[in-house]
Amino acid sequence: MRKPFALAAALAATLLSVTTGTAHAETVPGCPSAKQIGTTGYVLHKGDKIASVKQFAGCGKNVAYTWVWDSWAQNHSFKITNWIAVIDGDEEYPGSESRSGTRQELWGAPAATLKKCTRAVASVTVPGGTYVSGWTDLRC
Repeated sequence: MRKPFALAAALAATLLSVTTGTAHAETVPGCPSAKQIGTTGYVLHKGDKIASVKQFAGCGKNVAYTWVWDSWAQNHSFKITNWIAVIDGDEEYPGSESRSGTRQELWGAPAATLKKCTRAVASVTVPGGTYVSGWTDLRC
């Protein structure tokens, strides 16, 4: 009687190990209780996803988070920039200062925008010095 259960458990463990991959810690610096809000956005270059962008809320602030994917980071020099954008009607303006860097992971500047409609925005430089951008869905 234990064999079907053992087989099912082994199969489940195998499937989990195949599909989960490496996880990256996503804890907002200085605010470990912050949680992701909205969907993950993607930065695309020539149809390929090269980075993800997320928006976190906690400790009275919104924070942008960008991760440049291993496949892009290993083969390119790049600069990433991110910020929280506030959407007011048809207008979009920065809700926080932009932050930039050349590391694979970038936490944006905290923005006191919890009571506003916001999205996290990220841009990544690509060969030739131009940049491509991506953003999360709008959260109000």
